[in-house]
Amino acid sequence: MSQYLSKEEIKRWRSSLEKITLEEYARRLGKVLEEDKQTSDIIDIVMQNEKRIFTSKENNQDKILKVAKKSQDIQKEIIENGEKDILRQVKLKITCKKPLTEREETVLAHFAKNEGKIVYAKDLAALLNLPTDYVYKYIKNLRTKISQDILQNAVKGGYLFKL
Repeated sequence: MSQYLSKEEIKRWRSSLEKITLEEYARRLGKVLEEDKQTSDIIDIVMQNEKRIFTSKENNQDKILKVAKKSQDIQKEIIENGEKDILRQVKLKITCKKPLTEREETVLAHFAKNEGKIVYAKDLAALLNLPTDYVYKYIKNLRTKISQDILQNAVKGGYLFKL
């Protein structure tokens, strides 16, 4: 006799007229529910234990926006972790005179990811979610804080990162 509910027992619970939860039904039979299995589905990771039943369109939109926000946060975290890995690899070769700020590290990681390619200020502005004019400050600070001359102006505009 299994300690978990079988499919037939779950079907009997669904077809019964008695209003009890599945957990309570399992307790009556002296069994337990099978534990949650690990999943790699993004919706399951984001939603975790939240209910997936939507009652109205307004409520539906709020929950969809909430799920979208959570998934963006997770995606941003994954990207940042990837950038930090790139930055760790590059920082082994780069010596800094002063410690870098978080935004300067983000800019440096973007340059390192696009090594040998032209990076424009508008791309960095989009990455940092700042106006383009503010990005030049971070580029200037990087040049002063990094000991090596690895950040150069490109001929047709933009910047080249070469180790």
